[in-house]
Amino acid sequence: MLFTVVTAARWMAGPGSPFPVLPASPRARLVVMGLLVGAIVTAVLGPSMRRQTAGHLNPAVSIGLWLLRVFPARAVLPFVVAQLAGSVCGVALARLVWGDAAAAVGDAALAPGPGWGAPEVFLAEAGSVALMMLVVAWFGTRPALLRRLPLVIGGCVAAVIVFLGPLSGGGANPARQFGPALVSGTTGLLWVYLLAPVAGSLLAGGVWARVRPRP
Repeated sequence: MLFTVVTAARWMAGPGSPFPVLPASPRARLVVMGLLVGAIVTAVLGPSMRRQTAGHLNPAVSIGLWLLRVFPARAVLPFVVAQLAGSVCGVALARLVWGDAAAAVGDAALAPGPGWGAPEVFLAEAGSVALMMLVVAWFGTRPALLRRLPLVIGGCVAAVIVFLGPLSGGGANPARQFGPALVSGTTGLLWVYLLAPVAGSLLAGGVWARVRPRP
């Protein structure tokens, strides 16, 4: 996913793009990126759910599913390590393939908008993940709706990118920022992008424990 994200950023916003039909405005680029990442999430999650495997690419989701008691505790750390390692490898591969063109777009590292500092970014990123995890919990307890979850989550991810992208950066995933930040060296707010989504999962787990339907 991260190789695709950096590659898309390179062709849309990097120097010397040979595709003049690609969107020129930042908002249009965010829409394209949101649809692209949302489609990847949907494509990965759908088959994985049918095979009863995990299929999530987000450390905060792994932690959240454990809090919702649908993911084993022993698998959380291996999943988180794999997700973060995949992020670094994907971005490093994109830098190897595209070189200076990838560096010119900051290796697709997230950055907050004007006037947004650590507190605002933390609240936005945590809140978006909390909402997504509550959606997962709602659909997960309703078998008739469960098959629609991949498309719904893909749509949620796309919406976060499109609407929060100009404000908080629109990550909602520690792995989304981990690789780009390390490879590009833009680690100033990395701690926020790593911890805020996890805080959102913790919040969602606490809320769901109080409101979930009782058998």
